[in-house]
Amino acid sequence: MWLHGDKRGDKGRVSRRARRLCKAAETRTVSPHIYRLPAGCTARDKTLIPKPMAWRPYENLIDGELDNRTPGKITGWMRFFRNEQPPLRVTFDLEGDFHEDIRGTVIRLSNPNPSDRKRDGGTYMDGFNPMQTGTAGDITAGLTLGPWTEALAQTLMKKNEFSWDEWGIHGSEREKRRQDFSERYRAHIAARDLYYPYVQYPYVEWYSVNGRVVLELDQSQLEVVKVVGPHREKTPEELFEGAKKREKAFGSFLGGMVESLSRKNRNNGGDGNVTGIVVS
Repeated sequence: MWLHGDKRGDKGRVSRRARRLCKAAETRTVSPHIYRLPAGCTARDKTLIPKPMAWRPYENLIDGELDNRTPGKITGWMRFFRNEQPPLRVTFDLEGDFHEDIRGTVIRLSNPNPSDRKRDGGTYMDGFNPMQTGTAGDITAGLTLGPWTEALAQTLMKKNEFSWDEWGIHGSEREKRRQDFSERYRAHIAARDLYYPYVQYPYVEWYSVNGRVVLELDQSQLEVVKVVGPHREKTPEELFEGAKKREKAFGSFLGGMVESLSRKNRNNGGDGNVTGIVVS
């Protein structure tokens, strides 16, 4: 069973975005047990209304505000357009932080032309919980932290080392990974590339009772409205722990999705075995 997530209508734009994301994935270390590329590459819900895919209500978004001024916590609200119904107002109480380009700030989201992909009088937001509690995924404004530096490379390598410890990777395999990443980092430094904590455009992701929810936005749709001042940079261990929590949330989403599909397969007379690739 091959599963495909919904895409934006502009195929050229999605293709360009996918190429950028796949290139950015070179700088990420992901678990060998849960291999996840960023949204837009090749591979990436116990829900109120079971869905084998993530919710993607970027068309329905009207406006919203998310607050990460309290470390480890994200609160706020959003409004979503619904056909022939009042807007759905949703409040947030999530564990986690924004990525380093906007961590500790308040961000404002907007959409000048909200719409609903359902044309039959229904709404895509049917079954979406007005109280979103759970875990933050990757949340970034797509801002650069500046050019690649030796200090940044050392921080990322230390984060890698924590990951390899967690996964039990040692010996020659670990040394090969270390050399591979060192070469990539040196190439970025030599090319004077800019470093982005995740992707180069606003991306908002979280995990809740509705499963995985993703908003992929344009730069004009996200504004940083409150900054508390300079915040302490996270240590490599803290960066690793944040990534670990996001991977755990994704693993729970994936497990729930497989369980739901297996149950549906059995109800239809199958043996409950399902196989597939989820494309974000």
